Amino acid sequence: MILRTETVEQAIDGNERGIFVKDVVMTPGPHPLGMVRKRAVADGVTTRGCVILIHGFGQNRYTWHSSRRSFANYLAREGWDVFNVDLRGHGRSRRFGAPRPKVMYEYIEEDVPAFVREAMALSGHDEVFLVGHSMGGLIAYAVGSTSMREHVRGLVTIGSPYRFGQGSALLMLLRDAAAAIGWTGLFDSNPALPVRFVGKHLQKRAALWDNRILPLPIRGWVPGGVEKEVLDEYLSKTFEHTSLSVALDIFKAGSRQGFKSLDGMIDYSTAFEMLDRPLLVIAGIEDQLAPPESVKPAFESSKSHDKTYRAWPLGHLDLVMGREATRTVWPMVRDWLARR
Repeated sequence: MILRTETVEQAIDGNERGIFVKDVVMTPGPHPLGMVRKRAVADGVTTRGCVILIHGFGQNRYTWHSSRRSFANYLAREGWDVFNVDLRGHGRSRRFGAPRPKVMYEYIEEDVPAFVREAMALSGHDEVFLVGHSMGGLIAYAVGSTSMREHVRGLVTIGSPYRFGQGSALLMLLRDAAAAIGWTGLFDSNPALPVRFVGKHLQKRAALWDNRILPLPIRGWVPGGVEKEVLDEYLSKTFEHTSLSVALDIFKAGSRQGFKSLDGMIDYSTAFEMLDRPLLVIAGIEDQLAPPESVKPAFESSKSHDKTYRAWPLGHLDLVMGREATRTVWPMVRDWLARR
């Protein structure tokens, strides 16, 4: 359901701007979910296809859009009908009343299927491309190979750790420690993770975290890889509170011990690996949250007859919003979509 429609002039990258039709959309159901639709054409003109952008853990739709740089607007300018979603408990979905998630599988089994159905109904297309960053890519793997399989035209994942922790001793230690503590039942209450406060901390101390000289075990971006104004807006808008259980689900999926449906009947890893749909897997060589060693196994395990892997010298955030992303990742995704 479209709640509001307006024509806006917004940035694509810096001074490069475009005029777009913007719809604020709400899905039906007991937990209404929000997304923002962008297209660069007037109503009644057919777009090239439908693209759904899925953000990562503890993030929201601003992963893909800021006032100075917008991958969502970039794709819309190229003729795509772009739906930028907020998973439950995040962004507009939180404001619409959707609670924070109990488990990651709510995203897989409820949220993204609802987004796909609504996007198809509004766009008139009967297939979609799923584009996910970080955890959003894991969700795309699962949804695209199970409930929405017949409606998925292709999958694009950016910095998505199919084997979480591989390539980083610290992340593997974190994953294994969380799994061990999880068995004790200490996390059964599923406490909230105040990720929004992490964003505020990073924003206040961005100069420190953006200092290449300072030795830090994990960085979310390559120092100097994102302009100060873009980084400041990202850190102030993009982080959201989420649930600890979602992090544990990502850890389990990464160790391949539990990437299954809630009832245990569907093995998402097996379903994805057997899926024969166009697949583009993008990694960041400097990504310390999802090193290439954790991302590439999705490409290697996939049985798709049309699959592509590429690693760029970028960090986790840089892959989407960095200054070099506009000259590397963005054109690659654009060209890949256009050929399919």
